[in-house]
Amino acid sequence: MSLPRNIRVGKKGEEIAREMLKEKDYKILEANCKNKYGEIDIVALKEGDVVFVEVRTKTGKNFGSPEDTIKAKKKERLKRNAKGYIKFNKIENPYRIDAVCIVLNENMEVQRKTHYENITLLS
Repeated sequence: MSLPRNIRVGKKGEEIAREMLKEKDYKILEANCKNKYGEIDIVALKEGDVVFVEVRTKTGKNFGSPEDTIKAKKKERLKRNAKGYIKFNKIENPYRIDAVCIVLNENMEVQRKTHYENITLLS
């Protein structure tokens, strides 16, 4: 039995995001890391900073863009996840939260991929 479409879309998006970050010289430390606050899609290292990456993937233009799904409440949850990870792993490096937003067409081909750095500073 194959996975539901939304799960396949999410997995494809995370794969694309990891490749995109590697091309930008990010070192991927973990993926799909769960803690008591939820799941962190990607934990990476870039120039000494720990970078927590939220991956948002959508197909087509229905129901808005991937960026539209990152509201203030989601950003707060991401901050809690990051702080929990930092505390649990006793990390002293500076950290930030990024987002990679991906739009796929119906054939699961990339139409757009955008990397936003430090999204908690954006309104």
